[in-house]
Amino acid sequence: MKNDYIAYKTISALYQDGEQTNRLMLVLRTPPCEYNLCTMCGFDNNAGRNIKLQNIKKQYQNGIAGVNFSDIRRIDFPTAGSFYNDRELSPESRNYLFSEVSKLLVDSVMVETRIHYLTEEKVRESKRYLRGDQIIELAIGLESADDNIRNKVLRKGLSKKGFEKFADICRNTDSQLLAYVMIKSPTLTEAEAVEDAVQTADYVYRIANERGIKARVAFKPMFIPERTELEAQYLRGEYQLPKLWTTIEIIKRTIELANYQPNSIFVGMFDEDLSGNRFSSNCNNCNSKVVEALKKFNGTQDLSELERLSCECKTEWEQEVRGE
Repeated sequence: MKNDYIAYKTISALYQDGEQTNRLMLVLRTPPCEYNLCTMCGFDNNAGRNIKLQNIKKQYQNGIAGVNFSDIRRIDFPTAGSFYNDRELSPESRNYLFSEVSKLLVDSVMVETRIHYLTEEKVRESKRYLRGDQIIELAIGLESADDNIRNKVLRKGLSKKGFEKFADICRNTDSQLLAYVMIKSPTLTEAEAVEDAVQTADYVYRIANERGIKARVAFKPMFIPERTELEAQYLRGEYQLPKLWTTIEIIKRTIELANYQPNSIFVGMFDEDLSGNRFSSNCNNCNSKVVEALKKFNGTQDLSELERLSCECKTEWEQEVRGE
């Protein structure tokens, strides 16, 4: 049984404002996502049914206990659903979290939400609890710029108009934008997954550039959460996880985009304790080395180490991508 007073916690490398630092991620245990239709989302497995302000306070206090904030510049608050859905996370809980963050040395705080619950008024209220030099990064699960993949395959229930409204709110509240982009949705080959992710990143940067806002793209190599439609497809042999070579190729091509905003890529190499080790990977000979290189890239945005990686399985991947 999950503990309603403990948040899933991890610290990982981050490149922010021209230097290598770290982020603290606390996945808050909140009530289930009201939408809860996405084919690949397993956050409902970590939801709590009766979460109150006291639970959120304890989760936060337990999460920051023992953390050295001297080298942490950002704190992330993913939830089981939407940070700005009042029925999932109360305004009092949100205000408490932002008030506590104002006491930390961090520069920014990231929160995730569906557009349906986000308003400029809510963001402005949150900002009142932060220091004037702290930034809110608003994150949204765009996943794909392809309408069919996003809404028919993944069932996100998000239109491009909705995503662009999200970007408008970022602009109007002086917030930054973070778009999650899924790597290898069901129905896609490895080659198609590369094209889809790169085209989606290009769309995110274009929308952000048009509005004059700072944006980051968080690529998410697919993993298999329990009790999801994706798991059922995986167990039936209808879905294969992408190779990490696919993620590396996506990074390389994204950096070459005309719309690309420098130093704005993050690769999610964590599964929030949801996958049961069913995560994107390469062969046993190179996997750990590739994973570490990707984590290091998050903190440096330097391609050189990724470009030096090689393995026999990379040749096999290249043949598959070429359709041989």
